[in-house]
Amino acid sequence: MSNAQPAEHLSRIETEQLLRQMNDEWVKALVRRDEATLERLMSEDFLFTYPLEGDDRTQFISDVTSGDLIVEHITRHQLGVRVFGSTAVLTSRDSAKWIYKGREIEGQYKVIEVYSKRDNRWQLVAVQACPIG
Repeated sequence: MSNAQPAEHLSRIETEQLLRQMNDEWVKALVRRDEATLERLMSEDFLFTYPLEGDDRTQFISDVTSGDLIVEHITRHQLGVRVFGSTAVLTSRDSAKWIYKGREIEGQYKVIEVYSKRDNRWQLVAVQACPIG
């Protein structure tokens, strides 16, 4: 299934599969520093809520592509998807290791991702990562 398929024609199951695929693409793009994929998946008004210095889309992508934010690995467990009309919430438990400006951030996190269907396509609009324990 391609992200290019009009979102209005997808069944709930197809929408959930598309969002799982987009989630997987986003995680891989972080590790690979794939600016084009990050820009395609993330909305202009994207917000990342975690104690990094820059929370908006431009700063976040810049940190990833410049190497200020290095994502060594993210392993997602217990991925759940719930669709509420033009909004979707993905939840997961992550094992992750990030290096932000030389500081290691490693551990287990509960993550919430919010997607919104805009102009007939899904976009990642917010991510919140909370340390567990």
